[in-house]
Amino acid sequence: MATLDFSELSSKPTGENLEGLVRLIGERLGLAVSWTGRGADQGRDLIFTETQTGQIGSTPVRWLVSCKDNSKTNQSVSEQDVGSVLDKVRQHNCDGFLLATTTTVGTALKAKLDALQSNPQDPVQTRVWDRFAITSMLLSEQFADLLRQFFPREMAKNAAIEIEAARKRIEKSVPRVVVGALRLHLMPHQERLQLVRGINVWPHDFDQQTLIDQIVPKVIAQNPNDLAIRQIQQLHFDAFLAFTDHLIRSFPNDAYRHLLHLAQKDDDSSRIYNVIKILREFEQFTDEVELSVAARCDQETLWELYDDLVLLNLTDETFWDQHTLWEIERFHEFTEIKNIEADEVEFATDDGVLFTAMVHFDVYGSTDDGDNGYSGNETFAYRVTGHLESLQSIVVTDIAFRR
Repeated sequence: MATLDFSELSSKPTGENLEGLVRLIGERLGLAVSWTGRGADQGRDLIFTETQTGQIGSTPVRWLVSCKDNSKTNQSVSEQDVGSVLDKVRQHNCDGFLLATTTTVGTALKAKLDALQSNPQDPVQTRVWDRFAITSMLLSEQFADLLRQFFPREMAKNAAIEIEAARKRIEKSVPRVVVGALRLHLMPHQERLQLVRGINVWPHDFDQQTLIDQIVPKVIAQNPNDLAIRQIQQLHFDAFLAFTDHLIRSFPNDAYRHLLHLAQKDDDSSRIYNVIKILREFEQFTDEVELSVAARCDQETLWELYDDLVLLNLTDETFWDQHTLWEIERFHEFTEIKNIEADEVEFATDDGVLFTAMVHFDVYGSTDDGDNGYSGNETFAYRVTGHLESLQSIVVTDIAFRR
């Protein structure tokens, strides 16, 4: 089992911090604590008093506690380190001996302590709190405050480990742009830089790795430039997606600037399409910015991007309720539009994203003219022209009757 770094307890006189820690542990365990005087070796011993309960009654037991901090030398505690255990126990009118150490007990001393405890004529209870036992206690919830007090570096290290573990858990459940924001605050720059190295981004192809390593210095903390864009364009499709993914997760601001610049400069509509899909993850990629970028795409790409948007708007009954159509008004006095369908959507660009589409719907009409009233239904078709106002709405500029 791993143990704490007991060098954090270093003090002058040596061992004083260990003594203070052991005293507080004793108090936390409900023991009565008192000190002996400082001896010739400048050491002080503690006395713990506990109540040991048997089947009939209870007996107070006094423990002489000796604290030995060998964390600097990492040597085990020897017989010479503790002196005559039996004499000290009797001197302080104690019943037991507890050795607390930042290392462990030597073989000879352990045998001596075991012999004292097993002596049938004059037994002395003996216990050892070595570095393993003390570590186990301090890592429990009962002693968490003592761990913070006496081992601040250990707590900082544990906190860093916990933060790192929490970050990894969170990253699995949030968008990658959020992952990038988290890493900006929780990961050092050099660690994030390692994550976008070619070997980590695309381990499948050495040439693509080399190209990525050439791109990174031109992208991280740099303004967008055409040389970086040309090199990004040389990446194979899968390597490009992997590179953008790693870049967003570690340097989201740089990723956004350079991807936007790529979309504004690239002549490949299919690549612009993929970049737009990626950029939609960023809040700063507004509808206005997207439509200005999309205006550089060919008709097929525009159809892939916005066909659903146009169809959704043109088949909305409330949309047609807002438009006055002469052919429908003269059909009947009272009319209702149903079964709206739109197709043949085509796109073009001219200072924005333009569209045309055919819309078909059934009109159910009736005339309130007493006994002479009548009703009927007919299908109407219109050629609709307009442009995209946002990624939610369209603007219709012309509605032409077809039949």
